[in-house]
Amino acid sequence: MSKMIMKKEDQASEDSQQIADLEQTIRELKNEIDLVKRGFTEKEEFYKLHLENLNDVVFSIDNEGNFTYISPAIENFTDYIPEEVIGTSFTKYIHPEDLPGLIEDMDRTIKGEHKPYMFRVIAKSGKTTHVHTSSKVIIKDGGITGLSGIMVNIDRLKKVEFELMKEKEKAQHYLNVSNVIFIAIDRFQNITLMNRKAEEVLGYSENEILGKNWFDLFISEEISEELKEIFSQIIAGEVELFEYHDNPVVTRSGQERIISWHNSLLYDSNGHITGLLASGIDVTEKKIAEKELLSAKLEAETANQAKTIFIANMSHELRTPLNAVIGFSEILLERKFGDINERQEKYLSNINSSGKRLLDAFNLMLELSKIESEVFELEYNTIEVSEFINGLREHFVPMIREKQQELSFDVNTDVKYMVVDIEKLKHSIAHLIENASKFSQTDSPIKVEVHDTGKDIVFEISDKGIGISEENIDKLFDPFTQIDSSSTRTYGGMGLGLCLAKKHSEMHGGSLSVSSELNKGSTFTFTIPIKPEIKK
Repeated sequence: MSKMIMKKEDQASEDSQQIADLEQTIRELKNEIDLVKRGFTEKEEFYKLHLENLNDVVFSIDNEGNFTYISPAIENFTDYIPEEVIGTSFTKYIHPEDLPGLIEDMDRTIKGEHKPYMFRVIAKSGKTTHVHTSSKVIIKDGGITGLSGIMVNIDRLKKVEFELMKEKEKAQHYLNVSNVIFIAIDRFQNITLMNRKAEEVLGYSENEILGKNWFDLFISEEISEELKEIFSQIIAGEVELFEYHDNPVVTRSGQERIISWHNSLLYDSNGHITGLLASGIDVTEKKIAEKELLSAKLEAETANQAKTIFIANMSHELRTPLNAVIGFSEILLERKFGDINERQEKYLSNINSSGKRLLDAFNLMLELSKIESEVFELEYNTIEVSEFINGLREHFVPMIREKQQELSFDVNTDVKYMVVDIEKLKHSIAHLIENASKFSQTDSPIKVEVHDTGKDIVFEISDKGIGISEENIDKLFDPFTQIDSSSTRTYGGMGLGLCLAKKHSEMHGGSLSVSSELNKGSTFTFTIPIKPEIKK
């Protein structure tokens, strides 16, 4: 009996221990469950905290398009709180114009194409906001139950994009109102930009040629491949850009136009060449005019050369007998072959003076012809200024006095020497003095003033003669021009003296000018450098 009691007590003790162990296990499991719950709660709170503080909107919709979740950020740009949105259709909040495209993009996502969406969301106030959305399908039990994704407010980005578009439109407007062609070509030789002037010249609209190869469309076959190769080398950085160049382009009508281009390279943010921007001016008419001008110049030079040869030949043919006439008349006047009577002396004097005048005329014509043909060169020598002026005084004072006129010299310069072609200077000043005498009345004074500017020496020849009207001054220095060109003109001359004097001054590096008033007189100012720059 006692043994049975002991067995029962042992069994009870063993059961009690098992219960205690089981209770311990239950407590441990409960603690582990509590830890898991606490961890899950902490994670839930963590994700909830981040979702609620996220500026971007996290959402999910079911297969019917109703929101099953949306984060609090939706309120930032729609004024809707999540409770107002959850359970409603997404179509309620999408701009009607964007809805068809959005549904197509969502269908592509369901079919496995991951495609971001951009559309406008309508706020409670009716205001629209541009958003960018990326989403993925929700799969449960092997089937698609909806979409989840994130929505980003890109309104600021769109505003910047809009401003950039406005600036682009403004730049395009400036390009269009410009009277210059603008063309942009990418590294693959395709046209990326053209303005209205380019459309006008080339005969194509921008939409017709954007993306087309510039060289294939507008450059003739003869030079197209060569220019393509040069362009490729420029883009590759192998050769330098031709900043300025002219080349022909073929328009839509098949007409060839010559364009003068100014080129500049285009670069990306990394400094790599991305293409070329060219501005051009249609110079076809200018080139044609230049060609015609060159042709006319060559014709004029040929004619001038023929004239020079003609004058030289005529001069030789005429001067030879003229020299004989002048020489023999002088011999007869000197009575070397016997005495002559008064009438014979008069006729011989007329023959001699007329021959000399005619010879002088031919010499002037020959000299002008040489100057115009640019085969005439000055023979420079150093002369003493005072000696040159004294020579003029000694030669002209008695001659002018014979005409009952007064010639005076007023020298106001310390320059002692000058470098000139003495014969051309003497001829020029002499002609100006003779002209002053020829166009002045008896007893009229003629004055020669000489001074210097430090660099130049100046001869001013003044008279109180008939003067020149303002409208005639411009043609005064033209060759073979007489102010009085009538057949009954009072004053003789061929109209070459002033023309040659002006050319002589200019060949020295100086000038000849005139100031005059009709019936009151004239002043001719002959200016040449004291030490000219002699071209070798």
